[in-house]
Amino acid sequence: MHADTYSGEKWRNCPNCILLFQAPPVQVVSCPKCQTNQIHQDDDGIVKWERDSSAPQVHTELSHQETPLQSTGGPRRTALAILFSWWQPYQAAFEVFCVTFWPTSLFTFTTEERRALRLAGRGNYKFKEINDPRIAKWLTHRGGSSALNGLETIQPAIAKQIVKTSDSLRLSGIQYLDESLAHRLAGHSGRTLYLDNLHHVDLEVLEILITHAGRGLSLDGIKNLSIEEASVLARYRGRLSLNNLSNLNSEILAALVQHTGKSMSLASLEKLSHPQAQQLKEYKGDLYLRGLCGIPLTIESAFVEFPGKIVLKHHERRPIQAYASVDAPAENRGARIALGIVTFACMAALFALLVAALSNF
Repeated sequence: MHADTYSGEKWRNCPNCILLFQAPPVQVVSCPKCQTNQIHQDDDGIVKWERDSSAPQVHTELSHQETPLQSTGGPRRTALAILFSWWQPYQAAFEVFCVTFWPTSLFTFTTEERRALRLAGRGNYKFKEINDPRIAKWLTHRGGSSALNGLETIQPAIAKQIVKTSDSLRLSGIQYLDESLAHRLAGHSGRTLYLDNLHHVDLEVLEILITHAGRGLSLDGIKNLSIEEASVLARYRGRLSLNNLSNLNSEILAALVQHTGKSMSLASLEKLSHPQAQQLKEYKGDLYLRGLCGIPLTIESAFVEFPGKIVLKHHERRPIQAYASVDAPAENRGARIALGIVTFACMAALFALLVAALSNF
């Protein structure tokens, strides 16, 4: 076929449907078949066209085989990494469940918790409430027991952890103590249990507290005691501190001097009368009377045979060590002489055996 040279039209190939049709150059024409608008240049190989709205859409949806592979942009995750990411939300709950034997160095805390624990370890932070037994165990084993001094409430699971400290347990934020919590705290076997913010303790709770397994019990917040309560506290076998008592009358004092522990502290006693001295001299342990600057000379004679030491505000008075009898030094001297004779006899026997053995050679 030949193009009509007079009309200027030439045979053109549609780039969509490959239809051969006549079209003038540099004009917008439509393909007779696919109805796409096209502009054909005289230069071979250059065809401009635009898709009409009625033209069929090509490749509107890619099949699975036609879909290009997309790179994730990072290394492939291993099975261990996938398992760890799945386990991470459950790890804290598992540590709480196994908190009794789980090592404190393996606890996974949040950033905020780690910051609070660092400050608590330096003594710069106090907790008002702890709901996570892992935090309680960490403070118990890492020397942050002073951070517990601000606790206002203690749950049984938290009390179970904090009583395991071998140091003193200071809980001056506690203002009320029931029997359940008292049973937990009585299991503390460390140094002193400080409950100095308790202004009143029920008799049933005192019966539990005197079973405290530690070295001492401090109830410096109590100002008044009944005779029954004083008699109960006298059965406590550790060091007893009642530094804020204001009703130290003869009946209360008579009950307290029956205390069987190593020491008793009564710092609220600022003046000492002769009747009080007569009662206190019956005490078998050490007396801490830091409210007194000294003991008057008229009362000093009452403590001549006092077996323990008396700690005052600025100094302390130690007991006078006396021999039980006049013959005691002589008995000690005789024992030393007898021991010397026995030692000399043993050495002489060994020397004789050595000489006999050498004479046989």
